[in-house]
Amino acid sequence: MSRSDMVELRRHFRGETVLITGSDGMLGRAFVEAFAELSEELRVIALPRRRLDVTDRSAVLRHEADAPTVILHCAGMALADACEIDPNEAFRVHVDGTANVCSLAHATSARLFFPQSVFIFDGSIVPVDESTMPNPQMVYGRAKLQAEQCVLDEAPQGLSVRMAGFFGGDEKDKNFVGHFTRSLAALLDAGISECEVGGRRWQPTYTLDHARNVLLLLARSCSGIYHMGSPGEASFHDVATACVEALGLTDQVRVLLRIDGESYHEAALRPDRMVTATTRLDREGLNRQRHWRNALGEYLERPHFDQFRPPSRRFK
Repeated sequence: MSRSDMVELRRHFRGETVLITGSDGMLGRAFVEAFAELSEELRVIALPRRRLDVTDRSAVLRHEADAPTVILHCAGMALADACEIDPNEAFRVHVDGTANVCSLAHATSARLFFPQSVFIFDGSIVPVDESTMPNPQMVYGRAKLQAEQCVLDEAPQGLSVRMAGFFGGDEKDKNFVGHFTRSLAALLDAGISECEVGGRRWQPTYTLDHARNVLLLLARSCSGIYHMGSPGEASFHDVATACVEALGLTDQVRVLLRIDGESYHEAALRPDRMVTATTRLDREGLNRQRHWRNALGEYLERPHFDQFRPPSRRFK
């Protein structure tokens, strides 16, 4: 984000009341941090799961008294495999929960943002853009697609932003970077100097970059569907290697590419390659995403990752 972008965001959100569902998750935490960068002259109501169950309609609608002007609906059942195992709960959280949040947005005339996953696509067309027809192959994707349709149909100026995988949230990082860094520490503690990582390809995107860019879309009164993601694509092996390099562990561990059949032991069927084209963002001059390598490098400099670094590489 440029300095002028940040000035625009500070000016736009001054005096706003922003409500964030799922504020303790990967993306919710990024929005809380992004708003903290802007100004004290706005009100942020950050609601973690323990404070707001979005499937409880009366609990959601009680926040009409807060008169939010912007709602960032980050609450959800984020693990695709868990959704596959318990589809009823997946639809209850994603579809019923989103319908409740849409009702709150309608009652307060609030702008509503909904984060979407490219798992609503089947992987037969790559890259996907805003014109690609969804065809979800997993419970998570089907539930998220129904939720998105609710946002677009029911919420005033609803905004849905789709992306193909992300990292962020420090200890809350449930995706590949979080899992890999924790596994890496366990391997080193056990004296193991090699690890195998698969070649599935995706588009790693930093949650904080995503949050800032979404705020710019809201500041510009954007609505409808956008695709957003860091430039470039990467395999899990590429990202794992970049993590090892950034953490200063190249002399302690070697990352090998798993090639003899990639068994991920997953309940949800995922495509081997999923990348999105940021067609609308680019056309409208609103793409503020950094290359994934630059964003990942900055993310791994955060204090949380000091525990994985050799003492000589820890930041003061």
